[in-house]
Amino acid sequence: MTVSAPVLKLTLVGVGEPLLRLQKRLSCAASGLGLRLEMEIRKDAAALGFPYTRTPSVLLEGRVALSGLPRTEEIEDWLRRLHSAAIALSAMTGTPAGEQDHA
Repeated sequence: MTVSAPVLKLTLVGVGEPLLRLQKRLSCAASGLGLRLEMEIRKDAAALGFPYTRTPSVLLEGRVALSGLPRTEEIEDWLRRLHSAAIALSAMTGTPAGEQDHA
C-alpha cells in the first residue's frame, strides 16, 4: 500500500512574474519535503482587500502566511513547521495529517 504525500491547500494572491516565481518556489520547496500542494490562484487582490504592495501573498485558512518573494529555503522552513504541526494535530485527533483541512 502506497501512502500518498500530505496535501496542503493554499491560496496564492497576485499577478505576473512575481506570482509565477512564488508558485515555482512553493512547488520546489514542497517537492523537496515530500508534500503536495493544492494552489488556488487569485488575481483579484483588490477584491480580497489586499493592497498591490502586499502581493504576491500566500493565504492559509484565509490568513496571510507569506508575503513577497521569500527564498525557497525560507519556504521550506515554513512548510516543515506547518507539516510538523499537522502531524502533531493528527496524533491528537486521530485524523491523518494528509486529511487536515488547510483551505
